[in-house]
Amino acid sequence: MVLNRVRICNKFCIFGAQVVAYGAYVAIKQLTGRTPECFAVSSMDHNLKNIENIPVTTLDEVPEDSLIIVAVTELVQKEVLPYLKQQGYHDIMVLTQHEEHVLMSAYYQSIGKFPLANKKGKMERVDITIYEIRNHRDTLLMNPPRLSYYEKPIQAGAAIAQHFVTDILDNTGQNISEKNKQYCEMTATYWVWKNTSHHWKGIEHYRRHLMVDPGMLDAGVDVILPLPYMCYPNTVAQFRRFVSEDVLQALLKALKHLYPNEYEAYYNIIYGPYQYTYNLVCARKDVFDAYCTWFFSISEYMETMADNVPELADTRALSYVAEVLTNIYFMYHQNQWNIRHVEKEIYI
Repeated sequence: MVLNRVRICNKFCIFGAQVVAYGAYVAIKQLTGRTPECFAVSSMDHNLKNIENIPVTTLDEVPEDSLIIVAVTELVQKEVLPYLKQQGYHDIMVLTQHEEHVLMSAYYQSIGKFPLANKKGKMERVDITIYEIRNHRDTLLMNPPRLSYYEKPIQAGAAIAQHFVTDILDNTGQNISEKNKQYCEMTATYWVWKNTSHHWKGIEHYRRHLMVDPGMLDAGVDVILPLPYMCYPNTVAQFRRFVSEDVLQALLKALKHLYPNEYEAYYNIIYGPYQYTYNLVCARKDVFDAYCTWFFSISEYMETMADNVPELADTRALSYVAEVLTNIYFMYHQNQWNIRHVEKEIYI
């Protein structure tokens, strides 16, 4: 485990300077009392110069005898490892998705936040369907997941697809499938909201799964989510990596107009450190439907701003807005619902 390696090493550096790296830094500091010499990156482009007064630097300033903890998403780890070895580093520990989950679980437990879901043992089948969202442009995976009986593929954007890849399509029934270029996976979420009545509903992606087991869904659990990432200095910084300031201001304007009484709390969440990402959600029907009602009231209002913010109509900006809104909704309801957390699996 990464904590054991850190405790015995002479010095260490974290490779990466985004959400995975920052979360790893905070957790390691809390659980071991040690801090890295630096955050190392291959290029300083789009990276800060320091994080909490710890320098962000390129590898040429990192001693070769340092322990390098690779804290980037698994989607790019296969590119990072050969690069590090080529640069002369051999003491390398990769923070896999599972290792990251273990590390962040230990950290959140130490501060009393974001409790994990527990499997209660063998239970009768729960009325649950988790929809695995696919698209005709999906990359072919080397290790595709095997679906459980409660997981069903659905094609998002079927109305504008070149060909069909699943039996369930999001352009049937009540749908907004034609808006997929703006909403991405949320057109499938809309379809699930409007066209299904399972007691439990879930959304996952073809390459990102929630490790939900029906045995976790006892009477006391309302929502299952992945553990949140930690963002520095706040979630706005993460959001602004993908959208313009105009989109951020449009979002804030929509929240203030539609939900003035909750606006201050929403604002504080946006400018806080925690972010649920990827729109991975599994919830009881009433919770799932309430989330969708709230979410689409805001996104549809934002669509009316497209004349002044063309990005909302011409790009996938609303899909990035969706992550922010999903985060706001469930962070805001932390005390209302029993929200539990599970590992997410990433397939390459």
